[in-house]
Amino acid sequence: MAGVPSDLVSRPELSYCMVAGTVEVERLHVLYTVRSVVAWTGEGQHVDLNTIADDVHSAYRIHRNDIQVTKYHLENFFLTFTIHGDREAVLQEPRLVTRSGREYFFRPWDEKKNAEAADIIEGVPMHARTEDSVAKLIGPWCSVHYIEEDTRRRNYNRTFDVWVWTSDPSSIPKVLRLTVTRPDEEGHPMNTPFPDLEPEQPAPREPKKGLTYPVIIHVD
Repeated sequence: MAGVPSDLVSRPELSYCMVAGTVEVERLHVLYTVRSVVAWTGEGQHVDLNTIADDVHSAYRIHRNDIQVTKYHLENFFLTFTIHGDREAVLQEPRLVTRSGREYFFRPWDEKKNAEAADIIEGVPMHARTEDSVAKLIGPWCSVHYIEEDTRRRNYNRTFDVWVWTSDPSSIPKVLRLTVTRPDEEGHPMNTPFPDLEPEQPAPREPKKGLTYPVIIHVD
């Protein structure tokens, strides 16, 4: 077996990262909350993306083009529907057994479940899968060079696959505790020509809230 490059041996075992909620993060959070479900198969069963999409289409009479299925890092699949009502129809009957014996289970996507799980392997949460978030994850000594096509198109969600430039590979941590905070209300721009005439923006009155996710970073 090939040895580990010397500049990767000293990678930090644990680090911390905080990502502020943005308009894009909140948009994805809302989208997945109202249109997505997580699915997994019965014990010992293995099906591909097209099979589960076809089975959901047939069982719930949902238009095939209105179902997007991707791989998911916790269970087997992440389904997003074009129409909110289709998601609700699936959740009303969260167990599906096909005529050929394939068994599926469905549950709503929940950001809190990801945050509370202790056995997440690759854990960038769905709503924080943005280039800005990953740039913070890999640290200040790195920059994002290229995001793999399946990751960019959200066709594969078990990992976030990215190429980076770095002057110090040993600075990339092995494990991170990623905190995603709630977005702030949009403030007034700071480059207005007459700031004294702008309405006053009050200071926050409540603590900033967020959820923390365990993330593992693999370096090839």
